[in-house]
Amino acid sequence: MPKFKLIAADMDGTLLDEQYRVMPELRAAIEKCRDRGIDMVVATGRLYPSALPYVKELGVTLPVIASNGAVVKDPVTGELLYHAPLNKDFAVEALRMTKNGTAQRFVNIRDKFYTDASEEMTKMYSEALRVDFIRIMSLEEIVTEDPTMVVIRDREDEIARLTAFLRREMGDKVYMANSKPFFLDINNRNISKGAALIQLCRRLQILPVEVLAVGDGWNDLEMFEAAGLGAAVANAPDRLKEKAGYVCASNSFMGVIEIIEKFLLD
Repeated sequence: MPKFKLIAADMDGTLLDEQYRVMPELRAAIEKCRDRGIDMVVATGRLYPSALPYVKELGVTLPVIASNGAVVKDPVTGELLYHAPLNKDFAVEALRMTKNGTAQRFVNIRDKFYTDASEEMTKMYSEALRVDFIRIMSLEEIVTEDPTMVVIRDREDEIARLTAFLRREMGDKVYMANSKPFFLDINNRNISKGAALIQLCRRLQILPVEVLAVGDGWNDLEMFEAAGLGAAVANAPDRLKEKAGYVCASNSFMGVIEIIEKFLLD
């Protein structure tokens, strides 16, 4: 087992509790790691402005991997270090193929989130993200430049159907991941949390094998594959657990504390 120098952690369902809070016991465990020279990077499917308040609350100062790896930004200086947007034609194609159904569709352009769904339908999602959505009658018409990502939200069974359908129709033109069973994220085909983590390791002058990655969603798979050890918290789907090098006995932030105590503070 390598000596780990960095933790790369997902946010929702991993670092945060079910009410989207940073718990003090997690913050204390992270501080113990820092005392031993082991820092943390946050890798999330959220757009950067949505992730930033939590990153600051966690005391994390390393660059944030946001939007599934399409954005890497310094939370201290605000400098954009990397951005790989989705081709606008592919974004429009995905939006057209999901139109007139039950799905809520969102487009992220320049740190703004546009949707054609009603305020009533998206209120809880908006509050969870801490983002105000801009409502547009036709999402396809707002995509006049390459967006960072497209997000589709619906019932789990409908997201499973849409994921299979769009994979058949769009093939490898885009990157798709179910960050949660009721979400489908669509990004530039060359990005992933894992690819962004490898780039960040070069910047930090450490090896990917020296990273302990932890997460709970399918968009964490490539990060598990890139890192020296990928750990799935207990609330992760069973198929992701099968891909992990370690499966936590505890959910979300308690699982993060568990792996910190087992692998970093032992």
